[in-house]
Amino acid sequence: MKNVFLVMTVFFLSISAVQAQDWEKYKAEDLEFVAHYPGEPKRTVQKVQTAVGELDMHMIMYAPASGDDNAVYSVIRSDYPEEQFKNADDDYNATVLDGAVKGAVSNVKGFLNFDHAVKFNGYPGRSIKIQMEGGFIYINAYLVENSMFITQVICLDKNDHNDSIFRFLNSFELIKTK
Repeated sequence: MKNVFLVMTVFFLSISAVQAQDWEKYKAEDLEFVAHYPGEPKRTVQKVQTAVGELDMHMIMYAPASGDDNAVYSVIRSDYPEEQFKNADDDYNATVLDGAVKGAVSNVKGFLNFDHAVKFNGYPGRSIKIQMEGGFIYINAYLVENSMFITQVICLDKNDHNDSIFRFLNSFELIKTK
């Protein structure tokens, strides 16, 4: 009977510990999104050269030190010139998303496991998985008017398909602040 009580106590303590590890809601009003991270993310901006000129790439990233199934959780937003999307149709948007997918695979010298067209709040997007040396990258890319939002999680081979990947990717929401 004493062992049963001990097992039950350990069980309830472990459940409490898991529940205590609430993820942090990160709200970026200026970037118009909300996402939940397993820890406090860091925000950076990089200038990137593209076919349409230099763009600001806003990155909100959390890289756990240890004890997590994943190496990186991030949301990236880049704004293209508005005039580039003035008369954009479905084919044009698909071409832009194709370029994002090809670029992501090429940048990590990876292999595309899957590429699914998706809609997110009525906007076109892609859900992809890239296999790279030692791990995988799960990416959702959404084209919202002239802005590209990318949510991504990087995990090691042994941690593929863990619950935290989908918890993060599914936590992403667009907000309108204007």
